Amino acid sequence: MPVNTKNDSVVSVKPVFLPWQKPFLEQLKSLHQRKRLPHAILLSLPGEEDNTGFIWYLSMLLLCRHDENSRPCGECSSCQLMLANTYPDFKLVGLEYDEKNKKVNKNIKIEQIRELIHEVHLTRNYDNLKIVVIYPAEKMSIAGANSLLKTIEEPAAHVLVLLVTHHSGRIPVTIRSRCQQWDINFPAQVEALDWLQKQGMQSDESGRYLELAEGDPVLALQLQEINFVDQVGQFKQLFAQYLQNQIDVTNLVQLLKSTDIALTRRLVSMVIKAYCFQFSGLLDGVNANTTPGNKVAAQAMTGLLTQAERQLMIEDNNLDLQLQLEDVLISVKQIIISNR
Repeated sequence: MPVNTKNDSVVSVKPVFLPWQKPFLEQLKSLHQRKRLPHAILLSLPGEEDNTGFIWYLSMLLLCRHDENSRPCGECSSCQLMLANTYPDFKLVGLEYDEKNKKVNKNIKIEQIRELIHEVHLTRNYDNLKIVVIYPAEKMSIAGANSLLKTIEEPAAHVLVLLVTHHSGRIPVTIRSRCQQWDINFPAQVEALDWLQKQGMQSDESGRYLELAEGDPVLALQLQEINFVDQVGQFKQLFAQYLQNQIDVTNLVQLLKSTDIALTRRLVSMVIKAYCFQFSGLLDGVNANTTPGNKVAAQAMTGLLTQAERQLMIEDNNLDLQLQLEDVLISVKQIIISNR
């Protein structure tokens, strides 16, 4: 996620877009050219990767002085200022780095939203669109979101308020209902596989990694770079030993903690999802008419998946990773053993 410094400048931003984002960009540019651009857009992006570069690209596209182009020219004054991160009528509000605590804040604070609102109502420096962005918008505090309502309801002229999120369901409905909502989804499998192979991934790897990434081709590429398939194999072996009481949960967690937290969450979620399918009778062609006991187990495992995803968001809740992982893995084992 983007991190803002004290002066709200975002460092080292490279404007980029992915092929499956192009239709959205073209439609947005067309609306702007026809003077039908909405005053507030809630843009939902898939995955968890930082999309600051994409936000920069679409903002440059809208601000570019060469309206006949379907992409920013990179040469006009607006493009040059955006590339230098000095365009005065563009502001991005994100998660700030706290110099005192030496860590990134968990939420976008109300003071940041108030400053953005003030910027919205200032006179434009140029005879062009003014763009203000909140990303990740789901990180706004409730007070911050409430303070934004009037600005969205009574928009200033020539201003686009762009809220970008990876979790639109976490945005208050009062905000969502006042924005035009757009979703950019992952590409179809054929397009995703083609893109991965153009990035240099072998065809025999691309399908496997795309499956591991749950359809996210950017994540698939990142997982391939760290040889995630091997990590999955190693974790399966360790988990089997854990189920057979060859290692205890503390040792298993210690081994898991040697990997990145996000990858640890992904490994644990993969195991729980696999058992959700197995107990539901939907794995390996098993008939879906399972026994009542397995249906109960499937429900329990599904509930555990939701619980685990919440508990393992360590960055958000300040909980101890060791304890949370142990709690989740003990629960998984109990459900499996009680339904053998």
